[in-house]
Amino acid sequence: MTKQTPYALCIHGGAGVITEENLSESEKKLIINDLKNSIDKGEAVLAKGGTAIEAVCAAVVALENSIHFNAGKGAVYSRSGKHLLEASIMNGETLEAGAVANSQKIKNPVLFAKTLLFNKDIVMISGEAADQLARETGHEMVENNYFDTIFRKEQLEEAKKISETSTFLDHTNLKMGTVGAVAIDQYGNIAAATSTGGMTNKLDGRIGDSAIIGSGTYAKNQTCGVSCTGVGEFFIRGTVASRISNMMEFGNMTLNEATTITIKEHLTGLGGDGGVIAIDKNGGISFSYNSEGMYRGYVSQKNKEKKVFIWDKEEEFNL
Repeated sequence: MTKQTPYALCIHGGAGVITEENLSESEKKLIINDLKNSIDKGEAVLAKGGTAIEAVCAAVVALENSIHFNAGKGAVYSRSGKHLLEASIMNGETLEAGAVANSQKIKNPVLFAKTLLFNKDIVMISGEAADQLARETGHEMVENNYFDTIFRKEQLEEAKKISETSTFLDHTNLKMGTVGAVAIDQYGNIAAATSTGGMTNKLDGRIGDSAIIGSGTYAKNQTCGVSCTGVGEFFIRGTVASRISNMMEFGNMTLNEATTITIKEHLTGLGGDGGVIAIDKNGGISFSYNSEGMYRGYVSQKNKEKKVFIWDKEEEFNL
């Protein structure tokens, strides 16, 4: 009988200026509940013998459907007042990947990215063509105003008061929340997925790291799976997600060493802000970030743990 690998799943809901003063108890409770729901959805897949690909999709869809994160329903507004969504997913067993950028009508972009895993001609597609292909392949489509929320509208207005032409990851009340998930299943296969609405007040057409394999998302069974969150331009320039894998493969580093050096030295040295979640081939889990906080959590079958974190002081919520 083949020995099963203990499953593990980690998720994030964004990194940035998340301070205790700016996060009310009621808001914190709602966010924690959404993070817990995401972990539960992903774990339910893994516990039933489902694949890592299915698990990260289930976890990310739960976060895309929440108004509390900058992905799907809670996506930020672009400079022109639209919601332009991006997502990507990678299969660590085969290195197959799928990615979408600047979608306006796909309800759950991560599910469309998953469809592209099986499209031999396309890894990444953007704009109206992406929406058309998603429609043709049976994905649930919505009008762009489905993604409207009062909070994000107020964010855009606040951002424009600061600067009509700048993009914002975070500014006092401009909390962001790109989402992502990484999993290892009982077969030892790793998958990673990321989804976002991008930057508040971004120029239409701008693409961040969440849609780019190797920058915002990466998975390889021999090393690890990674999902990133932060100012995308720096993660693209630093090829952050694949760098962590490469440091493990070619530098013989542990997962913790690779994530810490990549964020605390490499990304910080570039002037970037954000964080990563990662799982290695043994089910080890690592988080690293250089911002004030990062919404994140994990479940580990091996360690029999399920936890959610927000701040650096290891303030945790046992669920």
